[in-house]
Amino acid sequence: MKRTMILLLSMLMLLLAACGKETEQPAFQPGAPVKAAFTLEPKELVAGDTVTFSVKVTQDGQPVDDAKEVKFEWWKDGQEKHETIPASLQGDGVYTAQQTISEPGSYFVYYHVTARDFHNMQKTPFTVNSKTGATPSAPQADAGQSHDHGAAGHTNGETVDYHFSPADNIQVATPAALTVHLMKDNKALDKATVKFEFWRGNDEKHSFVDATETAAGQYEGNAQFPTAGDYTVKIHVEKGDIHDHKDFSLSIK
Repeated sequence: MKRTMILLLSMLMLLLAACGKETEQPAFQPGAPVKAAFTLEPKELVAGDTVTFSVKVTQDGQPVDDAKEVKFEWWKDGQEKHETIPASLQGDGVYTAQQTISEPGSYFVYYHVTARDFHNMQKTPFTVNSKTGATPSAPQADAGQSHDHGAAGHTNGETVDYHFSPADNIQVATPAALTVHLMKDNKALDKATVKFEFWRGNDEKHSFVDATETAAGQYEGNAQFPTAGDYTVKIHVEKGDIHDHKDFSLSIK
């Protein structure tokens, strides 16, 4: 009887082990890239018109209705100041925002889509005609001011576009994620060496954090701010002949 019980227990253990192997979770596989398709209506703009910026967000061919953030950034060619407007979900993965533009001229617009651990950004030129019928020359997608939200850096003839995304609600003396998305010639700038430098006010002491590329053109690093105050974050970018940096303001409460 005892031998029978031992045999039954052994068989039960083998059965449980086999079931466990069958139910093991597969290794994590990253999701398909999030894609974005931008449109602008009307195609022919006249000063005073209201333009509709629209972007359709999909993943693996399916609409993405749960994007964390979608916004449009636009500016007139040659102007340093950029305007940013949030987009609203219309359904079926389509996000839109409207803007009335009163001055004729050459413009640029960036869409920014943050969804499911992906960030997409793309610059598109567009033209606003005068009511008299005169047509400004159309800008090129790689022309105009760099997308930096900060002071100008140096590029050695190269144009690097930045989108700096620090973590929300950064706490003093607590590691916080700093993220930057880099573009050049309207393409992700990958395989670059990126470093965050930061300091408070006029402090002579500067801290440095190396960034890691977590996706094509996306770089992240963890910084710890010792005290509350207004900081400057300088992002250094190097790749081949590109030696660039841009300054950004960051307030720590």
